[in-house]
Amino acid sequence: MNSKKNIILAIMALSFQGAFSQFKTTIPLNKNVTTGKLKNGLTYYILHNQEPKDRASFYFVQNVGAMQEDDNQNGLAHFLEHMAFNGTQHFKGKGIIKMLEKNGVSFGKDINAYTAQDETVYNISAVPVTNEKLIDSTLWVLHDWSGSLSLTNEEIDAERGVIREEWRTRRTSGFRLKMQTDPVLYKGSKYSKRDVIGDLNIINNFKYAELRNYYKKWYRPDLQAVIIVGDVDVKAMEQKVKTIFSGIPLAKKVASRNYFEIPRHDELYFGTASDKEASSTNITLQYVLDEPLVKDSILSRKNVMNSFYTSILNNRFKELILKNKSSALGLKTYFEPISRLNTSFAISAAAKKGKTLEAFEEAYTEAERLKRFGIAQTELDRAKKLFISSYDNFLSNKDKVDNDTWADKLTNYFLKAKPFLSAEDDYKLIVGIIKSITLEEINAYIKTIQKPTNQVVLVTGSDEDKANFPTKEAVVEVMKKVENKTLEPYTKKANNEPLIAKELRPAAVKKTFEVPGIAAAKGYTLENGANVIVLPTTYSQDQVVLTAFSKGGKSLVK
Repeated sequence: MNSKKNIILAIMALSFQGAFSQFKTTIPLNKNVTTGKLKNGLTYYILHNQEPKDRASFYFVQNVGAMQEDDNQNGLAHFLEHMAFNGTQHFKGKGIIKMLEKNGVSFGKDINAYTAQDETVYNISAVPVTNEKLIDSTLWVLHDWSGSLSLTNEEIDAERGVIREEWRTRRTSGFRLKMQTDPVLYKGSKYSKRDVIGDLNIINNFKYAELRNYYKKWYRPDLQAVIIVGDVDVKAMEQKVKTIFSGIPLAKKVASRNYFEIPRHDELYFGTASDKEASSTNITLQYVLDEPLVKDSILSRKNVMNSFYTSILNNRFKELILKNKSSALGLKTYFEPISRLNTSFAISAAAKKGKTLEAFEEAYTEAERLKRFGIAQTELDRAKKLFISSYDNFLSNKDKVDNDTWADKLTNYFLKAKPFLSAEDDYKLIVGIIKSITLEEINAYIKTIQKPTNQVVLVTGSDEDKANFPTKEAVVEVMKKVENKTLEPYTKKANNEPLIAKELRPAAVKKTFEVPGIAAAKGYTLENGANVIVLPTTYSQDQVVLTAFSKGGKSLVK
């Protein structure tokens, strides 16, 4: 089972728990989705889609995760996810996996789940829809996950060893570094104590009742959604959902599903982390920003400008690296959700040996230059053209979007109220926003992102480089230096050089050949020995993909 990080943080200890109970969007749900809420509180979404044909994906989304654990339950949300495949009311032992695999739905590939800080999501994908009995059985699997797990003593004890092995294999260099930096990024928060995989001592010794208590308390229909996307009769499927899931009981008194904020801070938080297997030294400045509870067109507009901002700054970073005069091996900037209520804007540099502070200064200088002078009209025009082209391509290939992609979007709609429109409506909204954004608007917006509060600087690298990590004082000094430095606006000289300066001599075709199993493909052997295969397809319209390789690689080196 893979664990997807999705963290929500606590502010002022527990005083503001429950302050945020629901996320909303003012943007109507995709009109092609059939949705409803049963009397017991369970929500369902059903969408007809034919990619792939005669297949459907079934998702069971649980709006709780590791954050709902008590201290003596640390790791049990993830443990419970494993137990969902170890016996239920209607499928004893490994009955779920056996039943599905017998019908061509394989565990790991088509059957999976993940646990995060704030959700647990199960999926059964690529289910043949022509088998009515299989469809019914799959729905009963989801039904049992809701509140009918067996959770026998024997199965729980057997799974402890599986979790121990997963605990061990997850201790990668990246994970070990994260465990050192999380207490800094999430200072004062319960989230720094919930890594999902949990406390090994608890995994080995928890009492059976603790797991059952978590299950009984949190696995309930008012916190659950059933999502079905595929080549199905929507109305018939909706009736099945109502029949099978309406009988799941909801207790009269239920625990409040609370959310937590990240503690705000004026002081810059600073932390370092090292590991013997870390391959490079990285320094990252993060600005912790609030994520609005209401997802509306105003937020969509800000998100488009965020994408423009990071795209343009990353292009400037690339130019700096390509000049080969940088102290960094790589520079990047990005927005990243760190909780349901918070997003992080990050500026990061992978430094050359002994050049961490210099690499950070280069990255921060370019961010300051962009903040101070804004972007150029030519940069905005280019970004608009690229983004619109991407949306054009998406719209022309909307029928090729697979079931799991749509199901993932519906998952985010249920959990986070992230807008989910039809491809046509999404195109109209976003492309309309892109076209209407002015240079003055985006340059004014850019100045609001980097603020002097809620800043976190993290430095990570190998144990042997730890002695050369910069101090907090040195980083703060660099930031002040850059902010007070005289800078020139960004300029880029036009490059009118041809892509290929010399005239190329074509190689004659020596012979043609057929490609076994792919009738539409045509092969050509050139006089220089190269083989070229051309496959015309309408799968991705307006796109040409070229791939080239030569056999041998390292095997040719003496």
